[in-house]
Amino acid sequence: MPEPTETSDKFVSLLTMHQSQLKGFVYSALGNRDDAQDVLQKTNLTLWKKASQYQDDAPFLPWALGVARFEVLGFLRDRNRERDRVVFHTDVVDMLCEIAHTDMELWPDRQQALHRCLESLDDETRFVFALRYADNQSLQQIADKTNKTIDAIKSLMMRSRKSLRKCIDLRLAATESA
Repeated sequence: MPEPTETSDKFVSLLTMHQSQLKGFVYSALGNRDDAQDVLQKTNLTLWKKASQYQDDAPFLPWALGVARFEVLGFLRDRNRERDRVVFHTDVVDMLCEIAHTDMELWPDRQQALHRCLESLDDETRFVFALRYADNQSLQQIADKTNKTIDAIKSLMMRSRKSLRKCIDLRLAATESA
């Protein structure tokens, strides 16, 4: 195995730093967590194999998102071939990837706003969100752990997501006007 170099260390650092953006991009294009995780792993492998093609003076994220886009298209092509039917036309996937790529430019600001807004939630709501999104638990599992009904959990999450969206929008608007 070759000795690590400063370039490979920098590449690993960039790849690690942008995992959440890559994951969000792939998930937004596919809409399925399991598929997105598989494609993200393949994207990371491809990025690692193409590390020598990355130019240090170029922005990393757009390059990595380009690789991810091709992995998403390849995944959908292979899946459609296996199923013998088309789920999304490649033009639709290209459009979704373009929208996701544009959204990725706003990602750091949105992510920072989300973290600030999450801090404003009460402890119980943050706990429910952690169970759902960090631990990937089902609504039934969350209901069991919190001694609430599934409908109560759904209602709490719906209200909280609306509140978070409003909070994020207000924070982003304040940042833009500043």
